[in-house]
Amino acid sequence: MKTLILVRHAHALGALEAGVQKDALRPLSPQGLEKAAHTAKRLQNASCRTERILHSPLLRAAQTADILSGALNAPLQPCAELNGMHDDQAVCDFLIQQMQEANCLVAVGHNPNIAVVLHLLTGQTRHFSPGSFAILDMQNAQEPQLMSFEE
Repeated sequence: MKTLILVRHAHALGALEAGVQKDALRPLSPQGLEKAAHTAKRLQNASCRTERILHSPLLRAAQTADILSGALNAPLQPCAELNGMHDDQAVCDFLIQQMQEANCLVAVGHNPNIAVVLHLLTGQTRHFSPGSFAILDMQNAQEPQLMSFEE
């Protein structure tokens, strides 16, 4: 089975609280670090061996991906396409293209983009709270199926 796992980055500090001026530099909060570790443990039980973790280059998504990488023993690949600023359909097309070369990928991104991508791929609507993930069966790239969702 071909599997795509969509993950929203875990909870991040606000820019003021983190002492940063750019949104891209907001780090995970202590709560976010815990949630990312919990998500990583849950994904260890997924029925596929993760080949790569694609992630937004924004710090909070990169930190979430790094925690997942440690648990899933998968290499990281920063992708500007997942930074939440690209057209949602273009992100879907990018992920479908990436799935042509892999059997199991994780993609860590931002809301609302990640939720819209899930909807465009599967027709399903879910609220992605920080650290939430959706597991999709991508065997038929034209009709992906939502297998599970966890907040």
